Amino acid sequence: MIKAVLIALATVAGVIAGEMGADKVAAMREAHAAAAVVKATEARKTHEINVPRIKDGAIKGYAVMLLSYTVDLGALKTAEMAPDSILVDEAFRYVYSDDTIDFDHLDRFDFAKMSKALAQAVNARVKSDAVVDVGVQEFTYEPIRETRGRPSP
Repeated sequence: MIKAVLIALATVAGVIAGEMGADKVAAMREAHAAAAVVKATEARKTHEINVPRIKDGAIKGYAVMLLSYTVDLGALKTAEMAPDSILVDEAFRYVYSDDTIDFDHLDRFDFAKMSKALAQAVNARVKSDAVVDVGVQEFTYEPIRETRGRPSP
């Protein structure tokens, strides 16, 4: 009789331990699957963007930009249009309309602020969170007197 009770208790303990182990394994698999879900992104580049600097009714030079950006491929599928040309347009508008840019001292320019503003503006226009980040690969200023084929003023 005592043997039967001990065997029954051992069996119940084994079933409970197996149940707890199975629950832990299932929880670990769910956590691993959730951690494995990563946004599929793709890095892209714009073509060279030339923005004229107009002062006192005359072109004083050109700001030349080359931007790189990261798109979320999942969100890109739901976007109303591709963000490529929209980013070029928004970058042109940003630099053209910002009178606070000191082209003689570009080291003081807040590129992080521009990158964040461009990503937000593009995402608003495409009605999706397609653009994750915008990076500046090149941002230079070329005074008109240093450009080829143009007479100096």
